[in-house]
Amino acid sequence: MRTLVTTCFLWCCAMLCSTSLWAVPQSAASAMSKPTQLLFLVSQRNAETVAEAARRVAQLHPDIRIQARTDTQLLELPSDQRRALLAGADYVAGAGLFGAVVNELANDLRQQPIANLLLFNSDHRLVLQSKVAGNAVFPDKNTVESLSAQRPDGDFDGWLTALLAQYPGQAPWLRARSYWQAGGAENSIRLLTWMAQQSGARIQAQPARPQPRLRWWYQQQYSARLPKLQSRRPVVVILDHAGGERPSDSNLLSRMCAQAATAHDLECLVGLATWGDASVQALESLQSLAPRIASVVMLQDFVMGGGEGREQATELLIRLNVPVLKAIKLRDRTLAQWQLSADGIAVDKVYYQVSMPEMQGASQPLVVAAAGAVQQDAVSGIRIQPIEAVADGVATLMARVQRWQRLQRLANGDKRVAIVYYNHPPGRHNIGADNLDVPATLWQILNELKNNGYNVEQLPGSQDALLDAMQARGVNLPNDVAALTQMSPLITRLSPQQYQSYFATLPTVIQQEMVHGPFGLLHEQLQWALNAGQPKLAQAKLDHTMEEMLHLLEGVDHKGRERALDLLGQLQTCYEQSIAATSTPCWEQAGKIITALRKTGIEGLGGWGQPPGKVMVHGGEILIPGLQFGNVFISPQPPRGWEINEELLHANLAFPPPHQYLAYYHYLRDVFKADVIVHVGRHSTYEFLPRRSVGLAGDDYSRLIAADVPGVYPYIVDGVGEGIQAKRRGLAVMVDHLTPPLQSTPLYDELLQLRQLIESFESHHDSNNKALTSKLVQQIREKVDALELKEELAEAMSAELSVMGIGFDEVDDDMLVHEVGHYLTDLQERFMPLGLHVFGRDWKAPAVDMMLDSMAPEDHRQRQSWQTLLQQSPGSEMQALLNGLAGRFVSPGKGNDPIRSPESLPTGRNFFALDNSLIPSPVAWELGQAMAQDARANNAQNPDKREAQVLWASDVVRDEGVMIAFALDMLGLEPVWNSRGLVKGLKHQTLDKERVRRDMVFTTSGLFRDLYGQQMVMLDRAVLLALDASADRIVEEHPALAQTLQHALQPLGKLQQGGRESLRQNQVAAHWVQDSRALLAQGRTPEQAALLSTLRVFGDAPGSYGAGVNRLVERSGAWQQREELADVYLRRLGHGFNQQHFGMAAQGAFRHVLADVENTYLGRSSNLYGLIDNNDAFDYLGGLSLAVESLTGTAPHNFVINHADPERVVTQPLGLALRQELRGRFLNPQWLSGLMEHGYAGARTMGSEFLEYLWGWQVTNPSLVGDWAWQEVKEVYMDDRYGLGLDAFLEQGHNAHVKSNMLAIMLVAVHKKFWNADSETVRQLAQNFAQLVVANGLPGSGHTVPDHPMLPWLEGFLDPAQWQQLKAVIDAARAEGDSEPEIHRATEIQLSTATAQNNAEVAPQKTASDNAIQPSDKVQLAYLVLGLLMVLVLAGGFRRAWQARPY
Repeated sequence: MRTLVTTCFLWCCAMLCSTSLWAVPQSAASAMSKPTQLLFLVSQRNAETVAEAARRVAQLHPDIRIQARTDTQLLELPSDQRRALLAGADYVAGAGLFGAVVNELANDLRQQPIANLLLFNSDHRLVLQSKVAGNAVFPDKNTVESLSAQRPDGDFDGWLTALLAQYPGQAPWLRARSYWQAGGAENSIRLLTWMAQQSGARIQAQPARPQPRLRWWYQQQYSARLPKLQSRRPVVVILDHAGGERPSDSNLLSRMCAQAATAHDLECLVGLATWGDASVQALESLQSLAPRIASVVMLQDFVMGGGEGREQATELLIRLNVPVLKAIKLRDRTLAQWQLSADGIAVDKVYYQVSMPEMQGASQPLVVAAAGAVQQDAVSGIRIQPIEAVADGVATLMARVQRWQRLQRLANGDKRVAIVYYNHPPGRHNIGADNLDVPATLWQILNELKNNGYNVEQLPGSQDALLDAMQARGVNLPNDVAALTQMSPLITRLSPQQYQSYFATLPTVIQQEMVHGPFGLLHEQLQWALNAGQPKLAQAKLDHTMEEMLHLLEGVDHKGRERALDLLGQLQTCYEQSIAATSTPCWEQAGKIITALRKTGIEGLGGWGQPPGKVMVHGGEILIPGLQFGNVFISPQPPRGWEINEELLHANLAFPPPHQYLAYYHYLRDVFKADVIVHVGRHSTYEFLPRRSVGLAGDDYSRLIAADVPGVYPYIVDGVGEGIQAKRRGLAVMVDHLTPPLQSTPLYDELLQLRQLIESFESHHDSNNKALTSKLVQQIREKVDALELKEELAEAMSAELSVMGIGFDEVDDDMLVHEVGHYLTDLQERFMPLGLHVFGRDWKAPAVDMMLDSMAPEDHRQRQSWQTLLQQSPGSEMQALLNGLAGRFVSPGKGNDPIRSPESLPTGRNFFALDNSLIPSPVAWELGQAMAQDARANNAQNPDKREAQVLWASDVVRDEGVMIAFALDMLGLEPVWNSRGLVKGLKHQTLDKERVRRDMVFTTSGLFRDLYGQQMVMLDRAVLLALDASADRIVEEHPALAQTLQHALQPLGKLQQGGRESLRQNQVAAHWVQDSRALLAQGRTPEQAALLSTLRVFGDAPGSYGAGVNRLVERSGAWQQREELADVYLRRLGHGFNQQHFGMAAQGAFRHVLADVENTYLGRSSNLYGLIDNNDAFDYLGGLSLAVESLTGTAPHNFVINHADPERVVTQPLGLALRQELRGRFLNPQWLSGLMEHGYAGARTMGSEFLEYLWGWQVTNPSLVGDWAWQEVKEVYMDDRYGLGLDAFLEQGHNAHVKSNMLAIMLVAVHKKFWNADSETVRQLAQNFAQLVVANGLPGSGHTVPDHPMLPWLEGFLDPAQWQQLKAVIDAARAEGDSEPEIHRATEIQLSTATAQNNAEVAPQKTASDNAIQPSDKVQLAYLVLGLLMVLVLAGGFRRAWQARPY
């Protein structure tokens, strides 16, 4: 209580101080000799400089009263106190004001006019409000923009004199800004003195004395010229803003340079440059040092060179040809806040601290400083929060600099190169990457390394021989004991002791999560937070984890469930007591409870257990598959873990990789001693491991794996969304590569015959030969029936048929022929990849011509230019890879679909994405708005229903936010851009009488959350603005909801204006009224009802990725009913995102809104990717449809909007889009022929990147696939319908593993009753499967795990001898069960202390173990009764808390 009183007293004192003496009544103040009052408003970044200036002015001029505030301080003050602060000043100046403070301050200035106000280097909306003596400084915003863009040249005084003469009306503003532009504390002193003089103080103000725009700092000395270095050691160059001279910034630079010198024997040179061309000047000066520079560390935010000099600065970086690493100062978060955050860097900071630097080739973003202790300046009241170095960030950064320099120094023959390829999901059938021929690519790279002097010793004799070796020693087979037994003697192994020695060096939080799972992580985080004095953060972590675990247990059908709930209640009570500090922290007791929770046997409550775990472990040793050729080691990335623990697929939280995963990268780094790691193709899994989004800490798994080893990452150019994740979270330098060549879809077989019939009909339509036209129509109808096109045509024509009031069979001949022709034309206008790309291998002439035809150049000159770029690309790819391996610079370039964006050529660049502050762009808005108008016009919607939309990052990267624009228009909002094209806000559209605001629900991917968090906040704000449009009407018609509505709209702040739109016209408002009334009736508080009734943006929990449906689909033995997949989707994506809560567990709210969804929308903007060639489409859209179906009993109307060609947008029902893609690509003999040229890689594409995903659509949307599709697949792939030799091709060599998995998928479809195949078909498939497995072994997929229920079912379709042969293979692969016994009852658990070694309880601090005491039976019974009573009491409170949770 005493602490609380003291805290309140100090807070009140602070508030009184913050209002200053200016609040004295005017009559009293006038009786005194009033001193000059100045107010300076600045960003947090400049607080130290301003505080120092204020102190020195106060010393020199005691009669001048200076107040200063940061933007953060202003936002914390109530509006009346801010206005009092402004009103009390004689002169107000402001600089560096952007972001959230802009709207608040602009509103204050409208309410509280200021006579003398000069704002500069800030948002132009604020600058425009500058005044002198009550008169506006600027006549219009154009003048603001023109003058704000002016930068001083070499002659500062002459430049300023000329401006003053040209713009006399803006002279005071120009003079004030000149001090700020001159920079440093000395000029801030002069600015304050000038302000006092302008206010009437009798002092002499000196003109600005500009600091050099570029200064060098070397060995604690500043110089205007590039200093002469005193040794011949390699140099790390750190480029910072001119403000790097602030004391805390200088300390950081000293720490970084000391680390470089002492730990890595590097010279350290710092350049401090003002914004703009000074950075260009710095880079020009550095050219003379180029041979000695190891790396450039970019501490500057935004871009070097500013807007005008960006391209010149980038060219200079290319000439320097050294890596550019991005170092980050977190001024808005302390070390504890960063460590306990889910995002790492706040979403509104990512664009200028990470995204924009990427445009210049900067990569590997690492946090090197965080906000330190808060100090209040006694003179000015400004809050100073100097930055403090983050030691492990500085150490990792400089270690990376040294490792890049080592690559520059080592001879190629001495470099050790680790090349990682992908084998996930694991199995012999699935070595590959997205649209890349991996075996051919590895062969190409290995030979190129050999040609460039790398030590590869004796390579295999051919590419096929390389693949043979990979299949023997370089494949993951975690479920096949026989295969691991055979492989084990041939590959690298780590003993448990070797791994344990490494594991013990890992951060404690990593160790505890690996062993104990989410509770081990929570236990460590709570202790960390409390030790750092952050009880609120600790409570937030506890609430989040408990809510997630409750939702997990809610969906569990397990006999230990009740026991787990009771234990969870005990654990929560224990932790809450520790947080509240009401008793001695119960860390030891919590550890025992966590052990008890794990022993209930419910997956998701525990971790991987003690090392070495079970994944890829044989004979107690951890297996590291791979092949070593001299100093080059090629190997498959390890399994992610759910392949062994399939129950983890049902969990709603992210979980760490298994022990073998960490052991593998430990081996590469510390045993093989790789100098560089190359991940080949899209995409790895390490960049999607749990924890922070960007700005990773030492306990992030992705950073733990990347460590200090340079990474070079070849990646498909049209995969920028996920590639950016690899760059930011994987700390990699990207090298983009071409897509396969794309061509317009050719018609074939009966589709071609149908086109010929259509053309014959059209050519004879106007003739008098009616008999011929009638015969042609009859043949067309027969062909439509034979192709089973009727359902697709009916869907395509549904709008017209509805208007006409007829069915498809009643369509007249002309309309039928027209629609069939339109269907075929649409099919032909889609693009289809021909074959796969081989990294670094030149395309043949036909492929180049084909791609050029698809790109459709406007003229011959453009065609020649694009042809050159295409022809250069493969060579540029390989050269960029070699440049990366040499420790050099990979030039930046825009990535995208080459057909949509030819500027993405040539490939071989370190791609970047559009800055998210520009999204949606005006071009995207125009297209998205048109698409939304079309959706409203053509897709019927019940006013009582909602609509849902899937949002992906990859499409936003390609189209600049078209589907975000679509979403805003559906809500009746539109973006507002500033003069630089940045989205600065939203505004209501004026709706006509027939227009309705649609109630939209947004489902987002984990990648969208990481890259476009700002847009998630924008969409939440849009929902609230839509509600606000009817706010006055709601209060009038439903006065009982007024308080709840006030809470709901509170996040809008000054944007809240109210409105009287009818609830008929505003579905958001109408549904809000229904939902909030229902929530209040359930006993929710107005605050709770306000939050839950407005949630519309949902997605994965922070640190988690994927809806979980695709992983379960791939492990078809891990579930029995489709509803299980729907539950997983609802749990994983049931996290709400708004302006206050970024990822709160809200599964109940998610279920509620989805239960009313009638229509869903997915946009597609790629010419390469469709719906069936990736597992994201059915994971998110399929999962959404399945979830709605599970809640309502009926699947929603799902629509796919294809806008790859913005001039030709096509909206289709999902069923039509799927079947059209299936016919156009995956059943097309030309597509198949192109893949057959790639051997195993082509076969893998047919199986893993087609049939596996068709199966995903089958599970999520059964009515859209069905018997027809499976029969077509069988006839084309298994029966060789086109005579391509495809059936034999799929049994050649290692292709047989692909075919056996394809057969398994088809058999699972029959077994799970999705495909009603006849018994003869099943027998044919089963016998073919058995034959291949007996000859080659199980492929190792999720459909062929030894305990899959489909496998024993096959006995009924095989002769006894064949079954026995197959059974022998299955039995040999099966592992013996060795799990510890599950404990489900209280009487089975003794919460006694045991040693960490024996029971692995959570015990971060080593304590002496108590001796185990065996009580007598009576004592034991007494303890038991007492324990049960405690459990009941605790559980009662816990259940009440559970019942009060969000939905």
